[in-house]
Amino acid sequence: MLLLKLPQYFWQLSSARFSFVYTLFMMAAYNLPFINAVYRANGLTASFVLIIIFAFAVLHIAVSLLFLRPLAKPLAITFCLLNASVLYFMNAYGVIIDKIMLMNVIQTDMYEVADLLNVKMILYLTMLGIVPAYLIYKTRIVFKPLKSDMASKLAGILVSALVAAGIIGAGLLYEPEMLKKQKYLKNALIPVNYIGAIISVTKIKAKYWGIELKKISDNAYMLPPKEGSKPSLIVLVIGESARDASFSLSGYERPTNKPLEKYADELIYFDNFYSCGTATAISVPCIFSPDPRKKFEPESEKYTENVLNILDAAGYKLLWRENNTDCKDNCNRIEQERFCNVKECPDEILLRDFAAKVKSTNRPTVVVLHQRGSHGPLYALRYPKEFEIYSPVCRREFLQDCTLEELQNTYDNTIYYTSYMLARTIEELKALSDEYDTAFFFASDHGESLGEDGVYLHSAPYDSAPDVQKHIPAILWFSEGFAEANGVDADCVRRIKSKAFSHDNIFHTLLGMSRVATPFYDSRLDILARCRK
Repeated sequence: MLLLKLPQYFWQLSSARFSFVYTLFMMAAYNLPFINAVYRANGLTASFVLIIIFAFAVLHIAVSLLFLRPLAKPLAITFCLLNASVLYFMNAYGVIIDKIMLMNVIQTDMYEVADLLNVKMILYLTMLGIVPAYLIYKTRIVFKPLKSDMASKLAGILVSALVAAGIIGAGLLYEPEMLKKQKYLKNALIPVNYIGAIISVTKIKAKYWGIELKKISDNAYMLPPKEGSKPSLIVLVIGESARDASFSLSGYERPTNKPLEKYADELIYFDNFYSCGTATAISVPCIFSPDPRKKFEPESEKYTENVLNILDAAGYKLLWRENNTDCKDNCNRIEQERFCNVKECPDEILLRDFAAKVKSTNRPTVVVLHQRGSHGPLYALRYPKEFEIYSPVCRREFLQDCTLEELQNTYDNTIYYTSYMLARTIEELKALSDEYDTAFFFASDHGESLGEDGVYLHSAPYDSAPDVQKHIPAILWFSEGFAEANGVDADCVRRIKSKAFSHDNIFHTLLGMSRVATPFYDSRLDILARCRK
């Protein structure tokens, strides 16, 4: 029996031609999102054509410089696999790739990764990653003698550089603000977007490498309690991907907050509250940081104490209870508990043995409950079956395969369940109000997009992010004993509930609620300061 002998190579190309063809393939196969973004910004105009040509020229220069003799094939294959993966997420969820998105990806756990895997992703990786990689492997790249090869490549690079320079020059003459207006498009250009993100994240991490812990808890102390008051018990609930637009407390037509209705007269809902970021990796550390959003630096939380450390130093018992990926380095120096060792646990698990745990401390206590909340894309896994109030629901990882109605129903079920969990938290606090002056504050880490304008999930660049990714729910509740002990006028707080507040206020409000004095406290940012007698 004769076996057919496959050719060692399917075809051969000179190194200069390979660089050109590979760049052409990258533009055609991986950059339709970029081309669409340019079209949406400019329409079918001369600017549209020039920007596409400019992007091709820049990519061609980069490919020509990188694809040297020993690196050409390994790099070309690696880029195919990475490009296919990035393209899938851009198409599936309408996201763009930048340093914040990459930081979120780095902090993703195995269960979140499993939520993202599906047949369409495998098809993307196969057809746009593995198949092109194999064809490159079966391509013979012919390298001329070093000087001749370099001359050919330099000629191609020079032509591309002249084209790019000519487009920039012409554009600047025609419209001086052109480059500034089109700058955001780089986040849609593969592989420029993720290479730039990798470089930015590397710089951020390198900045804090090996530095000593910055202490901010020195000189913190608890103010004397009012005579007859009880120890304080404050619970801070950090939500996940909850958006103001889906809370009936803020006017949403569906009763997604129905479990909280029995406390309607006691709750204060801040309906103009905004997040520090659009990703957990930024927002959660920013909540506890002494720095406001505009000054907060990602990764600084690893090497800087936060408000929890101030409270701890002042004499409070601190406890972090986790049902999300992790505490994002905010609970590194305090006690933490995690009860869930499987893929999904309902957020009620955060209240396990709550009263017994609090009573065992025998002193003023602050507890942080970090929810799984409304984390996508598999929203249907975030609540027990009996909380499937709205149907039909979406059970697919590729959200664009779901109708907007299914997606909305599923997400609203997560909010309904969050409301139930928050109501249970208040019940726990009410049960302890004879022994403690109790208070409760809930705020989500960021919002969520549910297909509006083709955008899903979150992590969009803050300045251009849709409002639903930044406008978040925030709820305050406190017992009569807490109000009396701290001189808080509840009616006054209700009158200011529509003023502009954000994550920047939580650091200072928490210090004010706990009666802790520190040089880092700013009464102007304490929501309750203006309402204290």
